[in-house]
Amino acid sequence: MHSIHFIGEWLGCRTSLDALRDPSSIRALCVEHVMRHHVPIAGDLFTASSQAGVVSTIMGDDMHIVLRTFPDRHAVDVDLYASSCQSSDIAMVFHLLSDLCDDFRPTRTVLHRVQHGAEAQPAGRVPVRPTRSSGFTSWRPA
Repeated sequence: MHSIHFIGEWLGCRTSLDALRDPSSIRALCVEHVMRHHVPIAGDLFTASSQAGVVSTIMGDDMHIVLRTFPDRHAVDVDLYASSCQSSDIAMVFHLLSDLCDDFRPTRTVLHRVQHGAEAQPAGRVPVRPTRSSGFTSWRPA
């Protein structure tokens, strides 16, 4: 069994502030991408946060994606966990996250990766700097 966990920040997002504040806009965006990537979903929750942003969660049998928006900082915190017997499933979920990032259009991203599973960690593996990515975008009709 392989699994991977990405935790990161998208900073300087150039999407509209209204979009960063609106749970239905964030949901529509996420649903579009999840459907495009054929990721099976068990449930979701999109709600306004106490800080005028959005807290959203998409859950599947072997994955979760959590986005939290901070309109005052033009930022999004992201958390992705995917577990699978096939690395292609993990790659598919990562591409979904990358496409989502593209829609938020951050000027800078920081992404930390934790990989689990004996086969995924070769002997002698050394810690590396956080993975940097440049962009990220969907699922079921609203």
